[in-house]
Formats: sequence, structure tokens, C-alpha cells
Amino acid sequence: MILKFLGLFVTAFSLSTTSYGQTENSVDVTPHWKKNETHSVIIKSTTTDNNNGKDQNFLSTFDAMFIVKEASDNGYKVEWTYTNAKLADNEPVLENQIVAKLLNTKLLIKLSDVGKFVELINVDEVKIITNKVVDELIANSATNPTMNAQYKSAKQLIASKQGLEIAILKQIKFYNFSFGYNYKLNFIQTNNIKFPNPLGGQPFDAIEKVQLTKLDTKNSVCTIETNKVIDGKTLKTVVIDYVKKATNSNPQAIEEINKASLGMTENTMQQIDFSKGIIQKSFFKRTANLGFQNRTTLLEIETVD
Repeated sequence: MILKFLGLFVTAFSLSTTSYGQTENSVDVTPHWKKNETHSVIIKSTTTDNNNGKDQNFLSTFDAMFIVKEASDNGYKVEWTYTNAKLADNEPVLENQIVAKLLNTKLLIKLSDVGKFVELINVDEVKIITNKVVDELIANSATNPTMNAQYKSAKQLIASKQGLEIAILKQIKFYNFSFGYNYKLNFIQTNNIKFPNPLGGQPFDAIEKVQLTKLDTKNSVCTIETNKVIDGKTLKTVVIDYVKKATNSNPQAIEEINKASLGMTENTMQQIDFSKGIIQKSFFKRTANLGFQNRTTLLEIETVD
């Protein structure tokens, strides 16, 4: 294939919120945490790249804990700390590479009263540490032009508060992904949304479906699933334009994209103890078939105490 490998730096995601309540057929999901409450989580990040029909798998794991420093009617202040990380050889996901070097760094997170992510509180302190991490990655990749360029792009991204949050908080934001919603059994909520463009352009229009698939009122456990789909024709138009710029309108490269079956989907599942606001098990899966790169990203998070 004539096209060279082009890396992706996937953006984070956001949610809206509602208030708390629970009936026989519906539930509102909020944290219900108390001050000094502590929980440990284990995280698995699996990336599968398919190039020329061959799969290459990368598995990285992380251990983390969070402590509720403040809990009030105004919201929560939570201290997240990564305590251990094991990166796959040649881990392709930049977020994972950066987070793995932030072990024992305290990340102070502000959440709303219903658990919606608000901001990284100690942004200045964390930015200094993250800058050093990215500088080290840049220095160590001088002989790898592709990765070196991606690290330099990451350096520009983390210069802003929003960019820093995108670069290092994806896993933490996913833990709070379902908080702040009201869910009803036998009802699919369909939303028109904007889907992040991994090629760096304008976000895509997408359809999102959200559903409460299980509600166990006896054990206070519910399961929430979401699905997002990008229109394939729109995606192909954007990718062809991107490839034209990247290859100086190489006809063979453009023809390869025209023949390829492109698509992007995103699926999530979270099993939640809604009486405590604890994510028991969850996964986030994104599949991006872009012709020059076909990648599946799977993020799994489980609370272990």
C-alpha cells in the first residue's frame, strides 16, 4: 500500500447532566460519594491495527485509585492517582504513553453535584510535569520522524488547559461517562451529536443511541449502553480530501481510498451500582476504518473495591 502510517490522537468526550432519582423502571445515575471515600480501579487499553489484512495488537494496563477529598451540594473534588502502568511494546496511543509517565502525580478533578466533569483543578502543576514527560518523548524519538511529529503536536495540545485535559484525562472522564443522566427501561434515546474528527478537521455529524438495558432494583445495579455511528459517505469525502493533501493528490492513493469500505463507530457499556455511584465494569470501543489505517481501540475500566 502506497500510503504511510498516519497516527491518530483521539479526543475526549463530553456529556450533559440531570438530577438524581430512581423508580421501578428508571434511574438517575450520580456518584453518592462521601468525603475520604477511596476506590481502586484497574484499566486495560487494547489497540488493534489492521494493515494489509494483518492485525497487530497492543495491550497496556494501568492501576489507579481515587480519593473523594470534598463532597457537598456544590459537587465533588476527587484526587486521582495512577500507581502502576505496564505499556505494550511500541504502544501507539499517545495518551497511554503520557499517562504511563505520570505515576504518583495527583490529579485533582472537580465534578458537578451529579458527577459531570468540570475541570482539572491543579492544572498548572500538572502541566509542568506533563511538559517534562512530552519533552522526554520528543528527545527520545529523534530517529523516528513519524512519532517525533506526533509528540510535537502533543506538546502544542497541552499548552492549553483544555488540551491538557484531552491529553491525559480520557480514562478518568470515561469513569464518569454515565453520570448525570436519567435512564428509562425499554426506551432508546436518540441524539444528533458532533463526533470528534481524528484527522483534525471539523467534527462529524453522528447519530447517538443511549439505552438502559438492565435495571436490577434489588441489588441497585443498572447497565447503560450507547452507540454512535458516522455516515460512511461523509467520512469517505473527508478522508479523500485528507489523503489528497497528504500525498499531493497521488491518484493511486486516492483510488485505494475510493475502493475501501470506510466507517467509524463508538460503543460503550457501563455496569453501575447506582446506590453508591460506583462503576463496577465498563468498556469503551471505537472502530475507525479510514482506508490507510484501520484501528480498533478498547478501553476497559473496573472498580476492584
